[in-house]
Amino acid sequence: MKYKEELKKFKLLTLVTVTSVILILSLAYLFYNTLTKNLLGNSKEFLSKQTEIAANEVQRRFNTLYEDLSYFSSSHQGGGTMSSEQSAIQYSRTRQLLNSYGTLIDTLFVRTDTEVTAYFLRDNNYFESAPVPSTRNFKDPSRYVLVKNLKSPVTVIASVDLDRFMDYYASNHFLGPGGYKFYLQDNELTNITENPQYPYIRFSEQSLSVLKNEYQGGLRGVYDGVFVTADDHAISSIVAQYPFSLYPLEGKFAFVFSQDKSIIVSRLYNTYFLIFAGLLALLLLVIFLMMKHSLSIDEKNLQLERKSNEVNQLFEQQTMLLQETNGFVYYHNYNGEVSQVSDNVFDVLGYTPAEFLKKNKSLIGPKDLGKIQEKAAKAINSQAPFLGFEVSFIKKNGSTIRTKLFEKLFYDEEGNFTSSIGIGTDINEKFLAERELIKSENRLRSVLNSLPDIIFIYDYNGTYLDYYVQDTDMLVSPPDESLGKNIRDIIPAPWGEKMENALHRAVKTGRIQTEQMVLNLPAGKKFLEVRFFKLDDERMISVGRDITEQRLWEKGLKEAKEMAEGANRAKSEFLASMSHEIRTPMNGLLGMIGLLENTKLTDEQISIVDVIKDSGESLLSIIKDILDYSKIEEGKLELDLSSVRLQEELNKVINIFSGMVLKKDMHLNLTVSPNVPKWLILDKEKLNQILFNIIGNAIKFTPRGGEVNIKVSGEPFMDKNFMIYFIVQDTGVGIPKSKVHSLINPFTQTGSGTAEEKSGSGLGLAIANKLIELMGGSLQIESEVDRGSEFSFTVFARIAEGAEVEQGELDKYATNEYSLSNIADKYPVKILLAEDNDINLKFMKLLMKQLGYEVDTAVTGKEAVEAIAQGNYDMVFMDYQMPIMNGLEASTKIKSTKKGKEVRIIGLSANVFKEDIEKAYAAGMDDYLTKPIKIQDLVAKIKECYGLNV
Repeated sequence: MKYKEELKKFKLLTLVTVTSVILILSLAYLFYNTLTKNLLGNSKEFLSKQTEIAANEVQRRFNTLYEDLSYFSSSHQGGGTMSSEQSAIQYSRTRQLLNSYGTLIDTLFVRTDTEVTAYFLRDNNYFESAPVPSTRNFKDPSRYVLVKNLKSPVTVIASVDLDRFMDYYASNHFLGPGGYKFYLQDNELTNITENPQYPYIRFSEQSLSVLKNEYQGGLRGVYDGVFVTADDHAISSIVAQYPFSLYPLEGKFAFVFSQDKSIIVSRLYNTYFLIFAGLLALLLLVIFLMMKHSLSIDEKNLQLERKSNEVNQLFEQQTMLLQETNGFVYYHNYNGEVSQVSDNVFDVLGYTPAEFLKKNKSLIGPKDLGKIQEKAAKAINSQAPFLGFEVSFIKKNGSTIRTKLFEKLFYDEEGNFTSSIGIGTDINEKFLAERELIKSENRLRSVLNSLPDIIFIYDYNGTYLDYYVQDTDMLVSPPDESLGKNIRDIIPAPWGEKMENALHRAVKTGRIQTEQMVLNLPAGKKFLEVRFFKLDDERMISVGRDITEQRLWEKGLKEAKEMAEGANRAKSEFLASMSHEIRTPMNGLLGMIGLLENTKLTDEQISIVDVIKDSGESLLSIIKDILDYSKIEEGKLELDLSSVRLQEELNKVINIFSGMVLKKDMHLNLTVSPNVPKWLILDKEKLNQILFNIIGNAIKFTPRGGEVNIKVSGEPFMDKNFMIYFIVQDTGVGIPKSKVHSLINPFTQTGSGTAEEKSGSGLGLAIANKLIELMGGSLQIESEVDRGSEFSFTVFARIAEGAEVEQGELDKYATNEYSLSNIADKYPVKILLAEDNDINLKFMKLLMKQLGYEVDTAVTGKEAVEAIAQGNYDMVFMDYQMPIMNGLEASTKIKSTKKGKEVRIIGLSANVFKEDIEKAYAAGMDDYLTKPIKIQDLVAKIKECYGLNV
C-alpha cells in the first residue's frame, strides 16, 4: 500500500516536470522571436539615422568648401606685382585653406591670364607650390571645383579626392562588427569599409537593383539586402541609403551603410541562451530536491518514533523528581500540542492531567498566549536549545497564579523541530513582590519614557541595566537584547570604545561627558550626541539625542557655500573672458570712428559718424552692464556721477533709434518739461542704458505707423536734489496682465509677436529695473493687449551749479587740449606699443601716426622686455593678454631692471573688473586703460608721462 502511494507521487511529480519543461521551452521560443524582431527594428532605425547624419555632414562640409573657395577667389590678388606683405597674406590664406580641407582637397590650382600655379601639402605637412602648364585640362566635373573671380582674371580650381573624403566622414560612424559602408556616385558603388574577414564584399544583383532605383529617384531607404563575398557566400543584411548632392560637382551621391543580420542576432542569442540554460538548470535542481525530500519522509518518521520513546522515558523520570516540589512536567509533540503532563499539575493548578490536556491553552490569557507562541516560533526558527518564559495560569478555583516555564527543545538531523520537554514552577509569591517593586518605579519610568531622547542606565563598568526608549529604530539592536551586555558589545567599533571611555571619564570626574557618533541604523544613517553622567553611587545614565538634521543642515550649508563660491569664481572667469573677447574688437571699432572724426568730412558724413559713434558708445554701455549683471545682483555696482546736459543725452538716445523709426514709418516724440534743470549730476551711462532698453522695447513692439511718446518732468526736493520722472508710452501690441509682473525677471519674454519682436536675450528690462533701483527710483508697468503699454520710472539726481557745471563743460567740450595735429610737438616722448591683436595694433599705429609719433611695436611680452633692455623708451602701452609672456609678467620683469624703473607702463585690457586692475598695479603697471580706448584718455596719459619726465 505504501509502495503504491509513493509510486503515485512519483508519477505525478514526473508529469509536472515534463509539463513545466514544455511550457518553459514554448515561452522561451516566443520571447526569443519577439526580442529578435525588436532588435532588428532598432538596428534599422539606428542605421538609417547614422546614414542620414553622415550624408548631412559631407554635404555641409562640401558647401562650406565652396563658400571658402568663393571667398578665397574674391580676395586673391590676381595679376600685377604684389608687395611682400600682400604675398605673405596670400601665402597664409592658401596654406590655411589646404590645412582646413586636407581630407578633401588634393591640390589647389590658381589660374590667371598668364600662368597656372598648383599648391599642395606633403605627407609631412610641408607646403609647396609649383607651376603647371597653362594647357592643363580641368574639365572633369566629378573631380574639379572651379570658382571664378568676377572682378579679376583669377580662377581657383580645387582637385578633390572623394574616396578619401567619404572614407574620413564615414569612419566617424561606428557600426560595430558586421558593419559595412559604401558610397554611390553616378550608379557606381564604392566600398569604403576595411574588413579583414571579407575584403571584397559586394551586393547581390537584386539588392543592388533595389538600391539604385531608390537612389536614382532621390529617395532615402531602409530595407533588407544580401551581400555576396569573394567566394560567393551570401550574407543577409540590413541596408540603409541616404542620397545627397555635392554642389557644384555633377552627378548624384549617396551613403550606403549595412549590417550583417546574423551578427546582430548572435549577440541576443548568446545572452538569451545563457539565461535560458540557467533557468532550466534551476528547474531541474528544484525537481531533484523535491524528489529527495519525498524519499526521505519515511526515514524521518522512523527517527521521530525513536525520539518519542526516548522523550517518554525522560518524562517519567522527571515526573518522579518533581513529586516533592511545587511544579509539574509537560511534553510538546512536533505540532506544538501538549500531549502529556505529570500528575503534579493538580497540586499547582487544581486540574487533573486529562483536564489540563483538554483546556491548557484556554487557561492562559489571549495576550500571554500570543507572546508565548511568538517566542516559541522564534526559538524554533533559530534552533535554540532552550526556551524560558513566564506566564499566568487560571487555576480551577478561579484565581490566577504566576508560573515560570522552562523547556528543552529537540531537533532532527536536518534541524526540524520534533518535540520538547518543559518544567512549570510556581513563582507567584516572587512575582507579586516584583510587581510591587515595579509599581514603585513606574512613576519615574513614565516620565523617562515620555522623553524623546534615548536613555540607558549602566553600572560603573558600562554594562546595560535598564533603558527608556521611544523609537527602537534609533538603536543598533532591540533594547531588551542589550541588557547584561557591555557598551562595546552593542555599539560597533570604533564608537563603542569611544562611548565606554566617555562613561569612565564621567565616573572618574563626576562631570557630564559628551560624545558624538555616526551609526547605520534601521532608520538610516544617523548622527547621535550622547551625554554621560552619574545617576547614583552605583549607576550611570546616558542621554542620546538625534542630531542628524542639525548635522545635515550644517553640511548642506557648507556645501551650498562651497558651490556658491565655485559658481561665483566660474562666473567671474567667464565674465572676464567675455569682457576681453567683446571689448577687444570694440576698441578697434570705436578707435577707427575716433580717427574718422578727425578727417575732412561733409556735414552729412559728420552726422552719420556721430550716430555711429553714439550707437557704439551705447552698445559698449550695454555690454558693460550685461557683464556687470552679477555685480548688480550682489549690490556691488556703484554709480559714476558726473555733470550731464540732460537734453543732449536724451537727443543722443533718440538719434540711435532714428533708423528704426524711419524704417517703420513711426512717430517718436520727446517732451521735456521746462522745470527740468539744464545740468544735472547723475550717472549718464546707466541712465542711457535704462532709456535704451525701455525705448528700444517700445519701438520694437509698436507696429508700422504707430507712435512712441517720451515725457520727462521732475521736481526739486531737499535743497539741491531733483527727482526726474520718465514716461514712455507706445501704441504697440501690449502685454497680458498675467505676465506684466514677470517682465523684470532676467531672460523673460512675453507675447506672441514676430520673430523680430521676440529677438533678444530677455535681459534688458531686468537690467533696467536693477539700475533704476540703484539710482534710487522704481519702475511701474501698465499695459493692455492691443492697446499699448506705459513704462514709467523715477531716478534721483543733483542740480549742478557753478564749479560743477564749469568742470563738466570743460571735460566734455574742451577739445583744444587734445587737438591731434600738434600733440607730438607739445609732448615729445618715445613710445613702445606691446599688442598682439592685428586690428588693435593697426588702429594704435594709425592713431599714433596722427598724433605725430613713430612708435616701435612688440607682439609678445617677451619682445617688449627685450625692446626695453635695448632701447630708451619713456613709456610703454602694454596689452594685458599676449602669447608667450603676458603683459603682467612682462611688466614685472621690466620693473625689476634698473632701466625699466624709469619707464612708465600703461596697461591696456578689455577686463574691467576691479580685481584685474588691482593685479595690473601689483605687477608693476603705472596706469591702466580699459578697451575700447578713447583718444582723449590716451592723450591724457601721454601728457602725464611727459610731465613726469620734464
